[in-house]
Amino acid sequence: MSASAEAPRPTRSYRREPDEKQERLLDAARHVFAAKGFTDATTAEIAAAAGVSEGILFHHFGSKRELFANAAAAYGRGLAQAMFGAEPGTELVSAPDAIRRAFAYVRVNRRLHRLFLMRDPQLAESLHDQPRAEIVGALEAEFRRGALQGVLRPMDARIAAELMYALVGGALEACFAIDSGAREEEYLRETIQCVAGALMPLAAPHRAPPSGGSAQE
Repeated sequence: MSASAEAPRPTRSYRREPDEKQERLLDAARHVFAAKGFTDATTAEIAAAAGVSEGILFHHFGSKRELFANAAAAYGRGLAQAMFGAEPGTELVSAPDAIRRAFAYVRVNRRLHRLFLMRDPQLAESLHDQPRAEIVGALEAEFRRGALQGVLRPMDARIAAELMYALVGGALEACFAIDSGAREEEYLRETIQCVAGALMPLAAPHRAPPSGGSAQE
């Protein structure tokens, strides 16, 4: 090969390696944080669980707090994907189905969910803002599509998404963090009823029959 020839390009697997390490680190972080909490979990444990050095962890995530924030965001993405599919927008998911999927996802990940419900002001952004942004964004997109298709009522999709996040998030917290999932079916039923009542198209106003007529005429 001449000196002017183009150097060989890295293979796909080589270029993807950093992303794969990040995913391994995030997966390990979710397991270690869920088992030990933020304070007791160490970056050394997480790196070992991911099969990488602690230096690689700090290369991808500058600190334990940053890793925790990314783990929280990944949890939010996972919940949004569970509710609306890996590729949101390809198929409109009904509100009851989305809620059932949310409950199923949290049931499997209840320890991690409880961790992200911690009331720690120093971790407020990591614990709440990161997952919230992922889920509210997905809800907003679905509400816009549903309203355009006429299966949902006309609405301000962003505000409706914020309100729905609060409602469903409160139901999940009450069910799995406070009630330990003992009455999941009841919480699921009431949550679906509340959401369906809030999002369904408004019925046409009932008109009284004209004087002397009947409703059948």
